[in-house]
Amino acid sequence: MPSPTDLGGAAVDLTATLVAIDSVSPSLVPSAEGEGRVASVLAERLGAAGYAVELIAAAADPRRVSVLAQRTGARPGRTVVLNGHLDTVGVDGMPQPFEPRIIDGRLTGRGASDMKGGVAGLVVAAERLAALDAPGTVIVALVADEENASVGAEAVLAHLAERDVHMDICLIGEPTWLDFAAAHRGYAVVEVAFHGRAAHSSQPDEGVDAARATGELLTSIAAADADLRRRAQHPLLPSGSLMATVVRAGSAPFTVAATAEVTVERRTLPGEAAADALHDVRALVDAITSRSPGLTADVRLTHAREAWEADAAGSAAAFSTLLAEALESAGSRHPESIGAPYWMESALWQAAGVPTVVCGPAGGGLHAIDEWVEVAQVERYAVAVTEAVGRFLEVPA
Repeated sequence: MPSPTDLGGAAVDLTATLVAIDSVSPSLVPSAEGEGRVASVLAERLGAAGYAVELIAAAADPRRVSVLAQRTGARPGRTVVLNGHLDTVGVDGMPQPFEPRIIDGRLTGRGASDMKGGVAGLVVAAERLAALDAPGTVIVALVADEENASVGAEAVLAHLAERDVHMDICLIGEPTWLDFAAAHRGYAVVEVAFHGRAAHSSQPDEGVDAARATGELLTSIAAADADLRRRAQHPLLPSGSLMATVVRAGSAPFTVAATAEVTVERRTLPGEAAADALHDVRALVDAITSRSPGLTADVRLTHAREAWEADAAGSAAAFSTLLAEALESAGSRHPESIGAPYWMESALWQAAGVPTVVCGPAGGGLHAIDEWVEVAQVERYAVAVTEAVGRFLEVPA
């Protein structure tokens, strides 16, 4: 029977294996190969552990492959989902992104913290639970495209819904430093395209300047952002925000800009509807076009994801208690409740009716050139997840 040390060591070894596999998102780097190779490795491993495994390709892009594995024990019990994402951001500026190394208790490489360490801990726990013939059902959902549009999570959730699978809890192994993420912000992306009229820059009155309209919009966005920061705040999250993240205008020197494009990002708090960003940005744009004869604009919402707060009661609270106890038993401090300024797929799972807990090992350099995960956290996480899930499954459904 593997000891806690063996479980932790297996999770660290698997983290290194996963870091060595390029799974950069083609949504972010068009030439990247995506999640296919890492999905195949994990599918084979879970299959060998006794799980029924499916590879689920996103309808919009067959390169975006997710792993869905399921095993039901001999005794009745609850159903637990272990969830993580397989894709990573790009590797520009990283000298050896796919050569994992352990130095001073840190395992380095692209995806080490976000989130191959978490995935490794979940998979090793799933293998151990199968070896113990744990009761109930364990579902392992390792998804594609979390770093962009979440087409993998959407495909997996649709597949589970078609099968009418009841799930008591979903544990997402996102990097939280072994704390519990109790809330995260949502976001919306709005694209604005101004249409003016070109003219020689020596005769600007003959044109309609889209670049000037862009400047006015940037000023309006800054004022709206300042207003959001003055509003009542969430106890765990930064304020809501509005900012321009991409700005393009004009085509040549000495020519009044006939076109301009602005990408506007809105970060939302729980209780705010992400899609409302379209109305808010359109109001700012309409105020500008109303003052500028001949200027028109197209405004469209391209992405919207809702903010999230964890359930304070029910199975999420019960599982959190078990996981907190297991983490302390494994040598970690008592986890705190934290907020995440960025979006995570917990919002999708909870919206699908699955109570969701977010906790995973972390380190530093997320999305940066020096990404690393703390080895001790990966070890403790694998041990704690095995214990907490095993205890949670024991309660009959």
